[in-house]
Amino acid sequence: MPYRYIAFDGEGNEKRGVLHVEEEEAAERILLQRALTVAKLTYTSPGLDLAKWFPTFFGPKRRDVIIFSSQLANLIESGVPVLPAMELMAGEISSQSLRKVLREIVEDIRQGNSISLAMAKHDDVFPPFYHRMIRVGEQTGNLDQVLRQLATHMEKEEKVKKDIRGAMTYPAVILLLAFGVVMILLNFSLPPLLQLYNEFEAELPWPTRFLMGVSSFFLQYRLYLLLGLIILVGIIILYVRFPRGKRQLHRLLLKAPVLGKINTFGNVVRFSRTLATLLRAGLQITESMELTRQTLQNVILKEEIEKLRQETFQGRGISGPLAQSPYFPHMLSQVVRVGEETGTLDTHLETTAAFYEEEVDRSLENLTTLLEPAMIIFVGIIVGFVAISVILPMYSLLGQIR
Repeated sequence: MPYRYIAFDGEGNEKRGVLHVEEEEAAERILLQRALTVAKLTYTSPGLDLAKWFPTFFGPKRRDVIIFSSQLANLIESGVPVLPAMELMAGEISSQSLRKVLREIVEDIRQGNSISLAMAKHDDVFPPFYHRMIRVGEQTGNLDQVLRQLATHMEKEEKVKKDIRGAMTYPAVILLLAFGVVMILLNFSLPPLLQLYNEFEAELPWPTRFLMGVSSFFLQYRLYLLLGLIILVGIIILYVRFPRGKRQLHRLLLKAPVLGKINTFGNVVRFSRTLATLLRAGLQITESMELTRQTLQNVILKEEIEKLRQETFQGRGISGPLAQSPYFPHMLSQVVRVGEETGTLDTHLETTAAFYEEEVDRSLENLTTLLEPAMIIFVGIIVGFVAISVILPMYSLLGQIR
C-alpha cells in the first residue's frame, strides 16, 4: 500500500516521497533506518491505475525501456552506484508510467532488495529474461555491459516488429478506405440517383441492377449485418482465446502463403537473438531455452522449444531435434550444430539472427511491392464498377428525355 511521507534529515532538509509497504509501522521503520525524522505520514489511495488495466495504451512502452537501459548503462559505466543511478533515472525519465515503476523499484532497493529482484515485481515492464540477465550482471559485476546487451537486443527486436507492422499497415488502410467509400456510396450517394432512375422508368443495364440490389440489401438489413458482423468477430476472438483455437490460429500464421514465411523468419530472429544474448550473459543453456520460450508468443513454436529444452536436459544438444522440427528452417539447425561443435553457439546464433532479419526485410519489401499495385487495381475495379453502374443509365435517361 502506498504511504506518502514528509520527513527531515539530520541537516534539516525536507524529504518527500511515497513508500509501498504493507503497513504504516513498516514505513516508519524504513524512514528511521534512513535517519529521517517523520513529520507527516499518510496513506494514499492508489486510485485507478490505467497502466495496470490497459498496459498497451497507458503502460511503459518498449522504447522507454530501451532508453532507460542505455542511459542506466552509461551512468553505471561512469562510476555512479546503482541506487543513485536508479534515483536519477526515476526523476529524469520522460515516461510518467515508467517513472512510477522506477520509483517503486528504487524504494525496494532502499529496503535491501537487489535491482533484479525489484524489477521482477514488474514483469509486465521487465520480462523474465530481462531481470534474469540483470541478476547475472549483478553477480558478475558486469551490469553496465548486460544493460547495453539488453538495449541492443530490444532495439533490434523493435526494428523487426516495426517493419512487419509497417508492411501490414498499407494494405489495411487501403482496404479500410475502399470499404468506407463503398459504404458511403451505397448508403448515401446512390439511393437518390437510383430513385430518380426508377421514377423515369429508365431501362437499367445489369451493372446498375446489381448495384441497386446490393444497395437495397444493405439499406434494408444494415442493422442485422452490423450485428452479425459484431457477433462473428466476437465468436472468432472468443474461440482463439481457447487453447485449441489459439493453436489453430498460430499454426495458420506459420503456414499461410507469404505471411507464414515472414512470421516464421520473424520468430527465428527473436529465438536466435534472445538465446544468443542470454548465453553471452553467462546463463546455462537449459535456463536460456526456458527464458527464450517465454519471449515467443506463438504457442506452436513454444511447444517446439520446450521439446528442444527437454532434449538438452538429456544431453543430446539442440541441433538434432531442431533439424527434425517442421517449423524451423534447416539452415538454423546447421548453424546451431556448428556453434555447438566449436563452442561459439552465441556468435553463430547472432549471425543467424542478422541473416534472417535481412530475409524478413527482403520478404516485406517484396510483399509491399506486390501489394501496392494489387491494392490500386482492386480499389480501381470497385470504384470503376460503381461509376459505370451510375453513368450508364444516364445515357438511357437522356434518350427518353429527348
